[in-house]
Amino acid sequence: MRNAARLHKSAEFRDVRKRGRRVSDGLMAFGSARSDSEISRYGLAVSKRVGGSVTRNKVKRRLRECFSTFEILPGYDIVVSARPAAAQVDYQMLLSSLRRLARRAGVLQSEETAPVKQSQLEKQRS
Repeated sequence: MRNAARLHKSAEFRDVRKRGRRVSDGLMAFGSARSDSEISRYGLAVSKRVGGSVTRNKVKRRLRECFSTFEILPGYDIVVSARPAAAQVDYQMLLSSLRRLARRAGVLQSEETAPVKQSQLEKQRS
């Protein structure tokens, strides 16, 4: 996630939460709002309730990697608030949860499948 594609100021987070659409599940809350920009910007909120600094940073790294695996429609500001359960699950669970919430919010560019591992490709070819 590039620095220009991030929400930085608390006012930007507040604006998305105030005027945007919000969907959630047990792992995270996903807020999205249209913006005037041509790019989509992201903000991650991981509170101390999720865990200590190491745990919070691990959750943020995983969420940033999840965002890099699928395309978001241009012109959206997105805020993802992780819940404490997000620290207890693996990357694949976070990825599927984030994809499901993005689809429910209507910001995914296309229906994509999860990244396919090399071993899965070999099975498909057989």
